[in-house]
Amino acid sequence: MSQSPIKFIPPNQSNQLTELAERARVSLSRFAGLEIEYNAIGLQMLDEWIDRHLKQFPEPSQEIVMVWGAFLGETFRRRFNGAWGVQSAGRKPQLGVICPRDEDDGIVFTDVMDQMQRRIKIGMNESLAFYYTLKGVEIKS
Repeated sequence: MSQSPIKFIPPNQSNQLTELAERARVSLSRFAGLEIEYNAIGLQMLDEWIDRHLKQFPEPSQEIVMVWGAFLGETFRRRFNGAWGVQSAGRKPQLGVICPRDEDDGIVFTDVMDQMQRRIKIGMNESLAFYYTLKGVEIKS
């Protein structure tokens, strides 16, 4: 019997990611001058924050990338009743959110850190808000 390549992460690590996401939310609220929530509008603000940050610091620190990724993941987790998890099918484990599909008993793994890396490298063509919308359709179908 083979093990599933997708596993839930322990509660203490999940709580740390939620705390990082909250740090991002508070910082985004200051950046925007209004209260940011875990939704598509919050992700649009994160897209803007990333662009502004990358103009000054083209190579963001691993810590800030983790904070951004935590906000993206937490947005998926809250909206789609997901849980933080790791997919280990590839070369290295991928951090993301495991979301139940609406139409069947399946799941959708959202690789938030991979998307974050693509957003940083490619730019707004890999918009987090757009990714959230597309992935949401996949989860809902």
